[in-house]
Amino acid sequence: MPNDLAWIADAWSGANNQNASDLYVTCARGLSPQQLAGRMADHAPVEVGPALTLQEASRMVDLAQVYCVGRLGESGDWSYVVECGGSEGWALDPAVSHGAEVLILDPRPDDPPSFLSYFADGEVQLHLELSSGHDAAGARPDLLRPALEAAGVVPPEGSMDDLLGPDEEVPLLEQRRRLLTVAGEHFGLSLPRQTIEHGRLPATVTRTRPPASW
Repeated sequence: MPNDLAWIADAWSGANNQNASDLYVTCARGLSPQQLAGRMADHAPVEVGPALTLQEASRMVDLAQVYCVGRLGESGDWSYVVECGGSEGWALDPAVSHGAEVLILDPRPDDPPSFLSYFADGEVQLHLELSSGHDAAGARPDLLRPALEAAGVVPPEGSMDDLLGPDEEVPLLEQRRRLLTVAGEHFGLSLPRQTIEHGRLPATVTRTRPPASW
C-alpha cells in the first residue's frame, strides 16, 4: 500500500515534531466520518463545515472556545478524523466503538511515548506503546505480536534476543514505521498522506473544552 501507515511515524518525528500536534488520528470501521466525529466530540450536535487544509484547521484552535478541530475523510471501508491541537487520545471512552471498530494513533508529543489503541464493541482490545519492546495491554494484547515478530520489531518470546544491548536494537523511528506498517496490513487500513497533509477535508470542532488527557 503506497500510503499505508508508516508515513505517520515520519510525520510525528519531523523536524522539531512540528506536525505531531496536528496529526492525532482516529479511525473507525462501521461508522461514517460524521458518526465517528459525533461520538468523539464533547458537544452535540456536531456540525461539519467547509473543507480546510491542515494549516487552516490548526489556526482555528484558540484554546478558549476551540481546543480540537477534526478533519474528516474515508479510506476504503475505514472512516477517519485527523485532529489538530490535541485529542482525547488515551482517555477516549471505549464506548465510542459500540457496534464498530476504532483505531487510535496518538503521537503524545508532550508526554511520550506515542501509542496505538484498538477498540471493538465497546472494549479495549489492544493498547500498544510505540516504544522499545512490546508493552501491550487490553483484552487481546498479543493481537499483533506474531506479525511484529516477523517484521523484526520485537524478538520472539523467550528468545535470547531479549538480552541484546542497545547497539543491536532497531532504531526507534524504524520500529514505529514497521509497527504502523504491520497495523495497517492487519486492519486493512491505508491513509492518504498527500490528502491529509496538503489537501482539504471537511472540518468540525471536536472539543470546546480541554481534553481530559491534558
